[in-house]
Amino acid sequence: MELSFYADIHGTCVGQLRDELLPLEEAARAWDFPYAVVVVFRVLPESYERRTFRRFDSSDNMLALDISLIYEQYLRMSKNEQREALGIRLYDYLSESVAKYKKHADKDTRDRLLTLVKGWMQENNWLDGKINRARELLAQDKGLYEVGQELQMPLEEIEYILLRMNDCEPADVHPDNRNIRVG
Repeated sequence: MELSFYADIHGTCVGQLRDELLPLEEAARAWDFPYAVVVVFRVLPESYERRTFRRFDSSDNMLALDISLIYEQYLRMSKNEQREALGIRLYDYLSESVAKYKKHADKDTRDRLLTLVKGWMQENNWLDGKINRARELLAQDKGLYEVGQELQMPLEEIEYILLRMNDCEPADVHPDNRNIRVG
């Protein structure tokens, strides 16, 4: 099957994360699915009011998913947080979208695709990754150092997660998003 990812980005790590999805595109070539899925991630200012949408093109036998992400939210997230947020959004929207087009793929075929995608995403920290696990450990009152050691994450990132959990925005722009080239 063809599974492709594109990005229309603005000053976040989403472009780099889109590149991390190239192995998923490659793996999907060996999968059997009756239509292509093309995903575009758009990171745009909230003021644009761009909505996420999907469209099935019967002539090309392709499902297009146009996923809008709010620039201001992603700007404050670390690259790892962006990966997990993007992974959840992608997987949920893909699941919802393939379910909508039942006449193009039966339930077993759709379920098989979603199982393969979810497995890849979990193996590569796109779903149920370190950020979610760090939040769980911090919510159990484990110390920053202990969480960092257990998850092999930098102490600064653990501290940043804790601050965000307590509704403190440590910065308008997360350091991971500085010096990102827009192109």
